[in-house]
Amino acid sequence: MNIDSLRELIYPSISIGVDDAVLILKFGGDAYDFLTDLDKRDRYFQMMDAVEKDEDIKVVLTLCEPDSLNEEAYVRFLRGMCGADIEPEGIGSSREFKENIDRIKQLRFHEYAIQRRIATKKILIDGLRGTIVTPFFGQTLAADLRYASDDMCFLLAHKKYGLHPSGALAFFLPKYIGQGRAIELMLTTDYIDAKQAQELGLINYVIPANNFESECIALAKKVSCVPTETLTSTKLLSTTYRKELDDYFKTEETLIHNW
Repeated sequence: MNIDSLRELIYPSISIGVDDAVLILKFGGDAYDFLTDLDKRDRYFQMMDAVEKDEDIKVVLTLCEPDSLNEEAYVRFLRGMCGADIEPEGIGSSREFKENIDRIKQLRFHEYAIQRRIATKKILIDGLRGTIVTPFFGQTLAADLRYASDDMCFLLAHKKYGLHPSGALAFFLPKYIGQGRAIELMLTTDYIDAKQAQELGLINYVIPANNFESECIALAKKVSCVPTETLTSTKLLSTTYRKELDDYFKTEETLIHNW
């Protein structure tokens, strides 16, 4: 793989490396930039198109900085659409929020990113640390494997702002833990720490924060040693729910337009 050509495509806050058959993407800064900046999004997906064509890459490991997906960044993004002075509980019902084009861009980004994650032949692994808010909690469940630092937690912040559980959380969570438990968590739980997430089957490994990246890479390299045919067939057979996911996003779109 020509790493230099990929670096020309990607946004500066993402660093790229390759270790054997593992592509390592490190996201820094505010991930919400990708929700509304079409140029950054296009370059990111162009890079992933190039990765998809590279037969030497079998696993893509994504690592996020502890503060890139947290509630502070989430609130900044939400208030940017409806005014800095609005109270949290008023965001979801705000006309400015509902009609803001950036809100639609946000939902479209998650939809497209998730569909791409499901469609790729590569095995996708997310390395999670810090606080992960609702939409990215949902999106990470579309990855094939998830490793978390011991200080990671999922924050179900959507309730606080009167929003629906975006990022396809309401689609994926019942598949992992069952319908009743998923609805209970989405409606009544504020956060899920790394240990609880592992007990629920949402996280594969919990790793100490002080050697998180190196352990993630070692685990990803272990996965990449599996024959390509086995990886590809396993991915294909475990994602046969694509049409069901398409129907989910159509329902979400109808819901948003009718609110």
